[in-house]
Amino acid sequence: MGISRRLFITRVGQLGGYSAAFTMMQSLGLLPIAESAAQTPMPSNGKGTTVLILGGGIAGLVSAYELRKLGYQPILLEARSRVGGRNWTIRNGTEVEFTDGTKQHCEFDPGHYFNAGPARLPSIHKNMLGYCRALGVPLEVEINSSRSALMQSDKLNGGKAVEQRRVVYDSRGHVSELLAKCVDKHYLDQDMTSDDRERMLSFLKQYGDLTPDYKFKSTERAGYTVYPGAGTVTGQPHDPFPMHELLSAELWEGMLVEDNVDWQATMFQPIGGMDQIPKAFEKSLGSIIRHNADVQDIDQSDTGVHVAYRDTRTGKSEKVSADYCICAMPLTVLAKTQNNFSPEVKAAIADSKYDSAYKVAWESPRFWETDFNIYGGLSYLRQTVGIVWYPSWGLFSPRGVVISGYSIENGTPFGALPTPAAKLDASRRAVELLHPGYGDQLTKPVYISWGHIPYNLGSWISESGRKDSPDYATLLKPDGRVYFAGDHTSHIVGWQEGAAVSAIRAVNMIGTQVGQGAKNA
Repeated sequence: MGISRRLFITRVGQLGGYSAAFTMMQSLGLLPIAESAAQTPMPSNGKGTTVLILGGGIAGLVSAYELRKLGYQPILLEARSRVGGRNWTIRNGTEVEFTDGTKQHCEFDPGHYFNAGPARLPSIHKNMLGYCRALGVPLEVEINSSRSALMQSDKLNGGKAVEQRRVVYDSRGHVSELLAKCVDKHYLDQDMTSDDRERMLSFLKQYGDLTPDYKFKSTERAGYTVYPGAGTVTGQPHDPFPMHELLSAELWEGMLVEDNVDWQATMFQPIGGMDQIPKAFEKSLGSIIRHNADVQDIDQSDTGVHVAYRDTRTGKSEKVSADYCICAMPLTVLAKTQNNFSPEVKAAIADSKYDSAYKVAWESPRFWETDFNIYGGLSYLRQTVGIVWYPSWGLFSPRGVVISGYSIENGTPFGALPTPAAKLDASRRAVELLHPGYGDQLTKPVYISWGHIPYNLGSWISESGRKDSPDYATLLKPDGRVYFAGDHTSHIVGWQEGAAVSAIRAVNMIGTQVGQGAKNA
C-alpha cells in the first residue's frame, strides 16, 4: 500500500518534530532552502555514491563524517601522517619543519602543550561544539579575558605595564564624564527627550562611576593602591590616568577585542589540546582516511573525478576515482597541483592570497599566576610583539606554556625581523616589558610561522576584498563534479566553524545533485 506525501511528512514530524518535517519539506522541494539553513545537513540518501575528499583539515573531516552518515562512500586523502590541518597541538617530541628545511624539536615537559593553530571555541560556534559533543571530546573553559592581565605602551605610565582594569575603567570614566557634560549642558537636546536626558545622565553616572555632579575622580573598578583589609584598612583606589595619556597609548584594540562576537565569553577548549577534535574524527572515520597521500593531479570527466597522489612514505604514485569530489585543500597548496579546472576556477585559485600567522610559545614557571595574579587571558602591548597569552589549562601547577606573540607575520614589524633568533628576542622582550625580571625564566621556545608550514603555506585567506570579489563567488559554485570547502568559502575566516559550515554546505550541494540525478533517471 502506498503512502501519500502529506502523510509521510506528518509521520516525519511526529517522529522528529517540527524541524525534521521542515527540513524534509525543503529536501522535497516544497519549501525554499535559505543559505543559513544550508548549514545543517539535509536528509538524503547517498546510495553508495563515492566522494573523494582532498585534505584532512576540519572541512575535510566534517565532509567525510557527514557523507558517511548519509550513505555515501567517502575517501579522504591527507598528505600528512596526522589529520587536522591547521588544528595542530605541539607537545614533547613534536618536530616542526619549515618549507626551507629549518627544524625545531619540542622539548616541553610531559603533559605540556600549546595549540599552534586554533586555540578557542566560541559558544556561538554551535557546529563545532556539536561535533565535540557527538564525538565525546571533553571541553573546559578557555579564559579569554582577565582584567588582571596587563597592558603596556611606552606612552603610558612611563612605559611600565599596568593592569587592564585601570586602562578599561579609567577610559570608561573619562568618556562618561565628557558625554555627561554634553547632556547636562543641553548640547544634545535635539537628539533626546527631557526624560531620556535624565535617564542618560543616570546611566552615565553608573556606567562611568561618576560623582553626583558627573565628575570622574576615581573608581574601585580599576583596582587599588591599598587593597581593603581588616579593621581600619580601607581601600585606596588608583588615581585615574589622564585621558590624553590613555589616548596616546592607543591600547583600545586590547580594550575592545573581547567585544568581538566570536571572542565573547564563554569560550571553550578541548581538555588536553585542540587536536583532540581531529583525533576524535580520525577514530570515528577509521579506514576512510588515507594518510601520507600528497595530491598531485586532479582530473575530472563527465562521469567522475580521478586523482593521482604520491605516497610520501614510499614515494609511489597512486590513483583513485570517485563520482564526486570535495576539495578542502588550502588554496595555496591547491595552486601547486595539476588539474583540469575551468579557467575561471584556475584564476580564482591563483589570485588568492593567504596571511601567515605566527605564534611563539615558551615553557616557564607560572610567575604570571604566583606573582601577578593572572589566571588565563591575554596581555596587550604596543610593541613588535603585541600579545602575551596565558594558559587556561593546568592552573596552579608549577610550570606551564605561555604564548608571547600571536599575530599576522606578513607585512608587520615582527615579520621584518631578519632571523628566527631575532623573533625569539622580540618575544622574550614582550614578557620582560610586562613582567620585569622574568624574561630569563622562559625556556624551550617553539616558533610557528604558518606561511612556512608544508601543506598549509599560510594560515587563512587574506580578508581584504575577499568577500565581495568574483573569485569568492566562483569558488562557492561547483566546477563540474568538484565542490570546494574550507573556511575560505565561508564568512567565518580563520575559525574551525567556518570550515565546518562550508563542509556541510558542500555535502548538501552534492546531495542536491545526486537527488536530481536520481529524479531524472
